[in-house]
Amino acid sequence: MNRSPIEEGGVKVVMGPGTGHGQGFLVKSKFSPCYDVMPTEGGHTEFAARTEEDMRLVQFAYNFIETSDNVENLRAKAKIDRISHERLGAGPAIPLLYAFMKQEHTGLARVLEEGENAKSMDEISSFDVIQAALDQKDPLCKKVVDKFIEIFAVQTGDTALKFLPYGGIYLIGGVTMGLRDQILQDKTFINLFYAKGRLSGTMHRIPVLVLKPEVELGILGAEEVAYRLCGSYSSK
Repeated sequence: MNRSPIEEGGVKVVMGPGTGHGQGFLVKSKFSPCYDVMPTEGGHTEFAARTEEDMRLVQFAYNFIETSDNVENLRAKAKIDRISHERLGAGPAIPLLYAFMKQEHTGLARVLEEGENAKSMDEISSFDVIQAALDQKDPLCKKVVDKFIEIFAVQTGDTALKFLPYGGIYLIGGVTMGLRDQILQDKTFINLFYAKGRLSGTMHRIPVLVLKPEVELGILGAEEVAYRLCGSYSSK
């Protein structure tokens, strides 16, 4: 059998949870001078429940998305017949996860909704929850961030199994930047990424990288396209 011209390291994946959850991959054969970028709609794949908590979350999400007037939900508020990964794994999902965790952990204080700077449920943004979790160490918001990281890690691992990107998975996006220290310093993300049963050994061969906030990947990509349209390549 002839071997594929795609060499090991010739596939890379970019994952970017922000307002949505952009995903794409780059591929380079040994005959090509550069990588070609392929867009995907991976963020719209079905959310796969792994635990009983996930099953309760999916049922909760239907009602929240269809009825909530939360500031992050208004753009997507609609009657829905499925829960995609993006519904639970992108920035606007964080208030949804917050409302769910309030229901799951009724004994925890709700610091965002108390005190002189209290906000209503409809006013709470993703930024509010992340800030309360990381800066104020609020237990309820910490559970939200932990759940988001779990969802992100599992989806990243699932995507890695589909593409086998031995050239690396690159994590970008506004939410990734907000949770960057948590992802890098806590082992939860990487352990969940590796946890793929019989394929866990394969997963350990795939590098996971978090881009620095100052790396403007979109601008660099647009620059590269401009070079190629002029019949050249960027030297970067």
